[in-house]
Amino acid sequence: MPGRKLRKGYTTGTCAAAGAKAAALLLLGGLRPGHVDVPLPRGGILRVPVKSVAGGKGFARAVIVKDAGDDPDVTDKAEFVAEVEMLGENARRASVRVRGGKGVGVVTKPGLKVRPGKPAINPVPLSMIRKAVREAAARYHKKASFLVTISVPLGAELAARTMNPRLVIVGGISILGTTGIVEPMSLAAYTHSISCGVSVAVASGLQDVVFSTGRSSEKAVEKRLKVPEAACVLTGDHMGYALRDAATRPEIKKVVVAGQFGKFTKLAAGRFETHCDDAPIELDFLAGLCERLGAGKALAGRIREANTARHAFFMLKESGLEKALDEVSILVKRNAERILGKGKSVTAVLVGYDGDIASIR
Repeated sequence: MPGRKLRKGYTTGTCAAAGAKAAALLLLGGLRPGHVDVPLPRGGILRVPVKSVAGGKGFARAVIVKDAGDDPDVTDKAEFVAEVEMLGENARRASVRVRGGKGVGVVTKPGLKVRPGKPAINPVPLSMIRKAVREAAARYHKKASFLVTISVPLGAELAARTMNPRLVIVGGISILGTTGIVEPMSLAAYTHSISCGVSVAVASGLQDVVFSTGRSSEKAVEKRLKVPEAACVLTGDHMGYALRDAATRPEIKKVVVAGQFGKFTKLAAGRFETHCDDAPIELDFLAGLCERLGAGKALAGRIREANTARHAFFMLKESGLEKALDEVSILVKRNAERILGKGKSVTAVLVGYDGDIASIR
């Protein structure tokens, strides 16, 4: 409804951590919680309802129902199951091993944060799960070894509606999330927030703004360029909208466009609405660019067959063709300047996958 604030939800990683904590509380202390407090990666806690918890000899199992808030998430209302077993009580400190069960995908090719052969549980959710179980263990003064199995009963069916098949993650969904919170991504609300961000920059007397496609890129630019917080606007998949907005603002003289390699290959190819459904990874475009820069056909072929843009990025670095990264940044700069029009300049900042700056043009 117009004017209604969109409701936030919680990530698949938060669901897994909540389930693990609830199961551990039953296993260790006989507690059957109706909710658990999950520690969030950036501080604070989130109270998550527990649908059910049950146990047997040496194990306990909890079910959490995903609440995505007002985000159109395919995993909304899906059940996440965490089973916790205690393997031994003589450990020097509580240790937690996490594995994927039914409905959690398995990574089969390189290019993602998780190595091939491992369950598709990203590093931040993995840390959240371990911390949640350790909190339960500390409550009962247990220094034991635990095994946590995360399952999603409908995971395989849900995965067919995600990017997982394209990323060659098989058998189920990924356990994701860097903050633990799902921010609603309504298009109207999101583009409105971009315009508001530009307005704040203008109202602060700034002539330069930073448009970044994600939090990691934004943080890297803030650190490197020492820009004020009011100058930073998170555009997500809507860099084109942000640039068109800035084009109408005579106060704005310079725009920094920041992003990681996946988004930058799309921007370099002229695709400025970069959602995965609207603009696929530009690996053919990238391979052609590399050939023009002197890459052999073998490397170009490997680029075309890369599993992800991340995979292609490290392939280029390992092959000594880092000038391709500069060329991508140059194309992003040129394309963005065409949208902005005369009297405004662009600096393109390509951010690496470790928070470093890979190229500035």
